[in-house]
Amino acid sequence: MHCNCPNYLYSIQLSSIDNKELAKYSLEVEKMLRRELPESNGPAWYGTFTTSNHHSYNFLTFPNPVVSKLYQEILKNVSPLLEDRPYMIKSWVNVFRKGEKVDWHDHWDAHKKVWHGFYCVQVGDSHTDYRIPNVPQIIKVISKEGLLVVGKSENDKHRSSTWNESKRTRITIAFDIVPIDSIYDKLQPNHFIPFTI
Repeated sequence: MHCNCPNYLYSIQLSSIDNKELAKYSLEVEKMLRRELPESNGPAWYGTFTTSNHHSYNFLTFPNPVVSKLYQEILKNVSPLLEDRPYMIKSWVNVFRKGEKVDWHDHWDAHKKVWHGFYCVQVGDSHTDYRIPNVPQIIKVISKEGLLVVGKSENDKHRSSTWNESKRTRITIAFDIVPIDSIYDKLQPNHFIPFTI
């Protein structure tokens, strides 16, 4: 696993995922979500429909062999970074069309000990920028299909580049891996599923 920023941000290139099949299935999921969910459901920085509705579904629960394989790869590659405690995972698909981006944002407070990541499905010429605490420069992670990126959610901010292609979409699968005791309201339906280490 490559360390993009010491003890904070990591990446690994996966070769076991059929990205063409995953891209096709992601668009089917987006179509279904558009039928079921409101058009806009959050702040403008979300940037895309599927991102703005991230709290309404968990992409990793869709019954598809490629999605299941991705879940297994995340489990295998991220587990060595985690503490010995029970975790849950929440996932969503980001489908970008021309001119769309996810703007600067953070995820969880540092004391919650959450990890955030994404997997590059169909990414073309794009990247993700990170502002990491105590690191003066912006860290640019160049997108590459098959790249799995994961980092601590400890007051960093990150954003995607603006998608400039018109003939195809940019697709990433994002996720939060959260210690059970850090979930705010354990009785509120929230689409978390177990992440076993």
